[in-house]
Amino acid sequence: MKEYILSFLPSQFSNPDQFRVELAGITFPFKGYFVNRVDSKLYSLEYVIAGKGMIEVDGLLHEVKAGDSFLLPLGHQHRYWSDDKEPFHKIWVNVSGALCQQLMQTYQLQRQYVFFQTDTFNVLQRMLTACEKKGTTQERSATCALLFHEILLILAEGQPQQHHLVPSNIQAVKEYLDNHLQENVTLDELANVASLSPSQLTRQFKRYFQQTPYAYYLSKKIESAQLLLKETLLSVQEIAARLNFSDEHYFSNVFRQKTGMTPTAWRKK
Repeated sequence: MKEYILSFLPSQFSNPDQFRVELAGITFPFKGYFVNRVDSKLYSLEYVIAGKGMIEVDGLLHEVKAGDSFLLPLGHQHRYWSDDKEPFHKIWVNVSGALCQQLMQTYQLQRQYVFFQTDTFNVLQRMLTACEKKGTTQERSATCALLFHEILLILAEGQPQQHHLVPSNIQAVKEYLDNHLQENVTLDELANVASLSPSQLTRQFKRYFQQTPYAYYLSKKIESAQLLLKETLLSVQEIAARLNFSDEHYFSNVFRQKTGMTPTAWRKK
């Protein structure tokens, strides 16, 4: 057997739009293991029991091995595969719903994909056991949601305080972006802030924040848009203009790419 897999329909969770397990299981070692999701509709949370392999998220590569956990985000391209000589043996769960996104934002895990030597095995095993039980939909929903939250706590608590590790000029660029969300910021402008060339800045920023300055900037704009949609009566067009998107259509496309929902749907949920 290559994989042990449990699958669920949305109706098997009491409020699937908020939280549901789509798939859960164990992958046993076999040569040629490969997964490719072009625009993932789910979060994939996995722990490597043995073996090793590569993770690629939006073109950024990471090597993972036994003892590592990884968390692959909604709305991104995921590619991962086993090492030919030491293939993956791992336990995993695929989840979706608004609660996942809210918890990811709360614990600031949106851009952290690999958690080296962070043990989530026991909690994932408990979640798999909960999925196997023939309990009620409500019991399954509550137990799995709480266990998912527990896993994110483990991941968040195991991370060093990032601002102590990031060079001051790169941290200054991040703060500059955070404080200029309602403007158009160019790469040359950011390079001047960091006293680096544009290519050097892009490499350094990606090293510490797992994405380019532009990708980070878009993500923060969308986070600001989410707040404006929930807390104000501004129209989608007005929010797009306030955050300096070229037009409402482009804003809506980016919002959906980042969140899996349209701005209007996000406001109503």
